[in-house]
Amino acid sequence: MESYKNNLELINDLKEKLATGWLEKTYESDTLVIDEYEKATTIYYVVSGVVCVEILNDGQQYISSFIFQNDFFGLDSFSTFKQKSHSIRVISEQATIFSIPKDLLFKVLNDTPVHYELLLANFADIFQRHYGYFNFLHLPTTERVKIALTYLSDYIGILNEEEHLELPKFITQEVLSKFCRTSQSRISVSLNELEKQEWLVKRKVPITIN
Repeated sequence: MESYKNNLELINDLKEKLATGWLEKTYESDTLVIDEYEKATTIYYVVSGVVCVEILNDGQQYISSFIFQNDFFGLDSFSTFKQKSHSIRVISEQATIFSIPKDLLFKVLNDTPVHYELLLANFADIFQRHYGYFNFLHLPTTERVKIALTYLSDYIGILNEEEHLELPKFITQEVLSKFCRTSQSRISVSLNELEKQEWLVKRKVPITIN
């Protein structure tokens, strides 16, 4: 969670200034927040939980990015394209998400221009993080898995009693295979290799990093 960005201040400001027009809703695991072809006209903010961006490529379903607590999504609402080819799905046990129509958001921001800079910083960070994903796709699978687990542990890892980084139980071999763009069997082999190297303490969920 990039808590250094005080996004919650913007959300609380919106709630204070608007009695209606926005929504805060809790979604269960595996629920689609936005379907594949729906062109968003709404900006979303993750209050809690983790969601992912899913894309179809050569008939295979992949995860192109993760959206964590304190993140915004729905940037396609600013594009001129009439539809998109990705969906947004909840992968944590639950996710609470705040949403507000783009036009209503702009109306409030016009009254509080300082929040424009915060929103633009978020959008720039999202693009930079997204493009960074593709730097590891040319690597051997085990290296991809290692980079993915390191990345995820930075955002959602929890230090357990033994002071090892433990990932949430929803980070499974299936999730890793979709993100690393390989088969679950290859993910299993890679996790086994990392455990033998003692980089992993535990390769089964909850996956635990030494």
